[in-house]
Amino acid sequence: MNKGVRTILIILLVIIVPFLIYAYLQVRSLSDDEKMADAIYEKQMETVLFSLNQYADDRMQQWVSRLSNKANPIIKNASDLVLGNEAIQLLVMRHISNKKDSLCYNDYVSGTNGTPEQINDWYSKNDSTLAKLTDYLNAGFQKIQPASGLPSISGLNPAQAAMTVMIYDKDSTLYNALFIFDTNYWVESVLGSKMQEIAQDEFLLSVIQKTEDAQHPDILYSTAQFDPAREYIERALWILPNTYLTIQSNNVSLSELIGVRNRTNLAFLFFSISTVLIGAYLIFKNAQKALKIAQLKSDFVSNVSHEIRTPLSLIRMYAETLMLGRVSSEEKKQNYYQVIHRESGRLTYLVNNILDFSRIEANRKTYHMVKADMNELVQKLYDTYGYTFKEKEIECALILFKEPIPVQVDEQAFEEALSNLIDNAIKYSPEKSKIHITTRIKDGMAYCQVADQGIGIAQEHLTKIFEQFYRVEDALTQKTKGTGLRLSLVQHIMKEHNGAVKVVSKPGQGSTFTLLFPLTTEPA
Repeated sequence: MNKGVRTILIILLVIIVPFLIYAYLQVRSLSDDEKMADAIYEKQMETVLFSLNQYADDRMQQWVSRLSNKANPIIKNASDLVLGNEAIQLLVMRHISNKKDSLCYNDYVSGTNGTPEQINDWYSKNDSTLAKLTDYLNAGFQKIQPASGLPSISGLNPAQAAMTVMIYDKDSTLYNALFIFDTNYWVESVLGSKMQEIAQDEFLLSVIQKTEDAQHPDILYSTAQFDPAREYIERALWILPNTYLTIQSNNVSLSELIGVRNRTNLAFLFFSISTVLIGAYLIFKNAQKALKIAQLKSDFVSNVSHEIRTPLSLIRMYAETLMLGRVSSEEKKQNYYQVIHRESGRLTYLVNNILDFSRIEANRKTYHMVKADMNELVQKLYDTYGYTFKEKEIECALILFKEPIPVQVDEQAFEEALSNLIDNAIKYSPEKSKIHITTRIKDGMAYCQVADQGIGIAQEHLTKIFEQFYRVEDALTQKTKGTGLRLSLVQHIMKEHNGAVKVVSKPGQGSTFTLLFPLTTEPA
């Protein structure tokens, strides 16, 4: 048995044996999964309940916000709020200081002579509640809570619920707002759409109300036909008394549903095993490629760490020297400041490259095209590299086309592409060498060229240097750390600009990279 066959058999065993063990455990755990399904739905119920309670609270907060509108007196805001919300049957605004009530009725209900007495009786029994709500308000938290113990108000629709909150008028007068609203209408108009959105035909949501003397719950709202005889889970809906939110599966019980799902999973599992047998050979063939990619990524992390560590060390060292006051010469201080500024810019540039690569990988990289003169963009970037050229003892010649070169570009992306080429030219060129940056127009295209006298690139690597993480492996390049992202970013930028990047290079004779952009209009 040769080594290749033995490797394939090992791969098959490693993959298939876990599949078979999993299938055996799946058969034995059907009942456990059914119990787990119940627990999952319990948790799901908790999430749904929290979402609906939060949504209901937000709607109540909207009512309170309208009352707090400082443009009008609070009683005027209350009247407008009731007229604009059919769910509110009666809004009581109690002036806390003089204990006078303003009653705002909706158009479709009317009060009776006994209504003020019922309201006043409730207030007389809830002084402590109002005091607590006032303390919350003064502490910066406007709490809304159910108005417990409020009797059914005569003259209103029988389906009633109430909420209360403390609020200040625009003249800092303290009021208590007592909302009495139609339970059925409020549940349907406020919670109904949210429940439909959450359910999405995956399960059935209902709001039910229970009373001690009723044999069956009163269904206030349901996303579909609610069947109380079937299994369901319920939780209290805090915003309404004796009201519960229920959840149950559609058509089949939870246990049946999980049983069907498990059997489907088993069938798919055995199908997967047969597929694995076919794919084993492909796995074997691609193993070397996967290992290569893993190595490239490992090298990438190592190189990024090295590139980040260098500017960070310099920034920290020079900053500590300045902080300790060890630099007496103003000229030296300015030199240190320049180093810190340059290295922080270098660090920012490296991080931006990595972020851009991440956005490209996630298809979230966007470009904002504007009409620009390529000569101006190149000149601006060239000026920023003056200190770097001087420090590296590199002579850089800038040769601009004699006329403006109109192009449609994302200026930041153009700067990023050209910066990557210039940085590579500096990085792979010896000291006291020359770099030429040239712009020109040829065959209806705008050219921006960066030529160096560096180590050059062998012919067999020219087609690979634009791949992600790829770095030429030889003694000269290994001395220089890099991320392997620069040229892949350049290529992506040029594709998005309907252009291209070209390279001509020979080992020991330097490299020439050219960015080609379509002209927007022909020059005069």
